[in-house]
Amino acid sequence: MTVSFVRRRALAIGACSAVALLSACQDKRVKELNTGITRDSAMSVIAHDIKGGGRDSFPNVYKRDRYLINGKNYEVLYFTANNEKAGKDSVPLKKLVPLVFVDNQLIGKGWVVWDSVSTANKIAIQPR
Repeated sequence: MTVSFVRRRALAIGACSAVALLSACQDKRVKELNTGITRDSAMSVIAHDIKGGGRDSFPNVYKRDRYLINGKNYEVLYFTANNEKAGKDSVPLKKLVPLVFVDNQLIGKGWVVWDSVSTANKIAIQPR
């Protein structure tokens, strides 16, 4: 066995472990979201377990960012499991789950997706 083979194998095992760990931390409502669904459908899924109702049109969204790039609307909703709100509560960005929409359809969820989209479109994002 060569050293590079062992190193690659260890790296692959580490990467798989990291993915498993990150997906285990994800809220069950976020896991139910599939790419291609509309923002309204996604809002219905993530608002499912909210008690008390209210008139909040973005329940469980800490904050949202919107961008218009090359005629496409990019929207990022930062999901929080406990319905915290920016300005009222203080939650570090790394604890939030970004839901990334393009033209009102979900293209992905999580920091890996948002980092990729923001890099490809030269969008400056806040450090986590």
